[in-house]
Amino acid sequence: MIEKQKRLLFLVNPSAGSGKGETDFIKIKNHLNHHSIIADLYVSDKAGGIRNFICNEDLKAFNGVCTIGGDGTIHEAVDGLMRSGKSDYLPLGVFPGGSGNSFCNDLSINNNASALANVINFKISPIDIMKITHADHINYSANIIGWGMASEVNILAEKLRFLGSIRYSIASLICILRLKSLEMDFIIEKEVIKGQGLLFLALNTMHTGKGMMMAPNAKLNDGLIDIILFRKASKLRVFKIFTQVFSGSHINDSLVEYYQVSKFEIKTNNERLNIDGENIGTTPINISVLPKSLNIFASL
Repeated sequence: MIEKQKRLLFLVNPSAGSGKGETDFIKIKNHLNHHSIIADLYVSDKAGGIRNFICNEDLKAFNGVCTIGGDGTIHEAVDGLMRSGKSDYLPLGVFPGGSGNSFCNDLSINNNASALANVINFKISPIDIMKITHADHINYSANIIGWGMASEVNILAEKLRFLGSIRYSIASLICILRLKSLEMDFIIEKEVIKGQGLLFLALNTMHTGKGMMMAPNAKLNDGLIDIILFRKASKLRVFKIFTQVFSGSHINDSLVEYYQVSKFEIKTNNERLNIDGENIGTTPINISVLPKSLNIFASL
């Protein structure tokens, strides 16, 4: 019996990274053709375009979808696949085309060649997804959810996009100089946490930003959400902690709290969030992990 030719849909965010997604696609398409894999292209024309396309189009002709972009592009694809139920039959491939690429870092996908190897061999691994329940809707995250300084850094980094990937580090330093704490009202599993806090990050991945190993114990398929919490601290102490996040040694600091949980709540009102590198959503939110609920082209 002749095996049916495989077909992949590539989803490109033209604003991601250096904007070379469509050019990269042509090279990727030609390479896949040599392996008898058909590649089709969808280019998003607005924020939310990839999510809406996945939700609204009939994609049963495809054997998988692939993103060319950064963490925000991956977020839209994951959100669309989970919302639409198409995660049941469409695995996701990721090609690094953003300025941060923290999700790809966890998978050791450093270039198109390493991404292609996974796709050509159709290596499939299930990963956990975080389900985010807002007051009026539900969405999904494969990477991070940030509050406090984690959100403010991302908002500032977006304004510094002209600096390239270093903008995350610059934005972090500026936010340390501006250091501002917020009133916490969290439930982490069953533990109630109140008081003043600087930063809260919930991670499915080890990395965030550009090479920051924020949760060195995180695994994409362990059924757990890794949480990093900074309470009040001096600017000097926060700066010291920041210098350690690239190696992951910051978790040994006595002011850094590290949790591994299956659910949590942020109960504060109207505070901005960083979801998978995008400045979207506000508190309150309720988060739970959906173990091994999305297949990706990778070997874990």
